[in-house]
Amino acid sequence: MARTFGADQAGRETRTRILDAALELFSERGYAGTSIAAVAKAVGLSAPGVLHHFPDKRTLLLAVLANEGRLFTDEQGPAYEDLTVADAVRLLVLTVQENQESPRSREVIRLEHLCALAPGDGAEMAAEWSRARMDRLRIAIQAMAERTRPGETSAAGTDDTAGLADLIIATLVGLEHLWLLDENFDMVAGMRTFAGLLAKQLDLPNP
Repeated sequence: MARTFGADQAGRETRTRILDAALELFSERGYAGTSIAAVAKAVGLSAPGVLHHFPDKRTLLLAVLANEGRLFTDEQGPAYEDLTVADAVRLLVLTVQENQESPRSREVIRLEHLCALAPGDGAEMAAEWSRARMDRLRIAIQAMAERTRPGETSAAGTDDTAGLADLIIATLVGLEHLWLLDENFDMVAGMRTFAGLLAKQLDLPNP
């Protein structure tokens, strides 16, 4: 039993190392530019050793995306429940700050942007995953805008809650893109400026 537990633990640790290396390589080289051999080399395994855990590159990318999606949901998703638009804007600033300070978040964001318009099945999987995340955020923002003041057409001072959600997401994606081009670019300052302008326009408390 002890040996079985030890083997299971070692297997999980190996999978984690493979996923971490694959995320880094996919985010740097894209799907087409990353090989199983390169992932294997990064973790000190043979290619068959990686294929023992993930039978092909497509499965490996899906596992990377699933792992990052789980982390996103666990760490950020529940925080949007029962918030007002003003709360959500403050939370967006905090999220941008956490992303800017996290090397792993930079890799995930780079993977999203790199695959957004790239051709091929693997890139399309990553792009679809990114769109799903943005769709969840869009739905959450719209819901917050509509429920802050029950009985009103719009809770956030605008009838166009879908447009408001798109504006927030477009700003977030644009700031991420500038940050990927220049690591010294201050995403947090940019989001704080946007949040202040948004609060003034929608008559919300200054975040």
